[in-house]
Amino acid sequence: MKKNKTGGEKIISVYWFAILFIVAGAVVYMAAAFYGKPYDVREIEAQILANHVANCLSDVGYLKENVIGNEDFQNNFLEECALNFNTEEKSSDPQYFLKVQIFQESSNVFEVSEGNANLVTSCGVESEIEHEKLAKCAEREFYSLGSENNLYLIKVLSIVRKTEQNVR
Repeated sequence: MKKNKTGGEKIISVYWFAILFIVAGAVVYMAAAFYGKPYDVREIEAQILANHVANCLSDVGYLKENVIGNEDFQNNFLEECALNFNTEEKSSDPQYFLKVQIFQESSNVFEVSEGNANLVTSCGVESEIEHEKLAKCAEREFYSLGSENNLYLIKVLSIVRKTEQNVR
């Protein structure tokens, strides 16, 4: 007597398709969860901006000669340090702020600030309030030697807003 086994194969194929749909649904869900939100890189971008300014002002621990006492360097700070605060979005207010202060024996010998000064109010608050819509700040302080071995304290404050691109 010959047995017909086609009924068993039909039941297995239904389970096989059900498992296939469950696995495909899980893959789609994981991809949507992973790629659904943009990465928030504003804090890293602010740190990179502060490091770039530090490299612009100081070379191997020595303050560059054209920084202090040079009005042209101070007036054209963005161009001298090869910085561009233009963003891809045409926003009415700039998305960046940068403030550099150089002190010698507690007296301010150099100060320049560029960008949107309204972003400074976000800096003190972000540690108290965990709010994603605030700008991210990075502060950096370091010492550098001048041409006559004068010691300078350099403070760099960089702020990045760009909440439209990074926060949803």
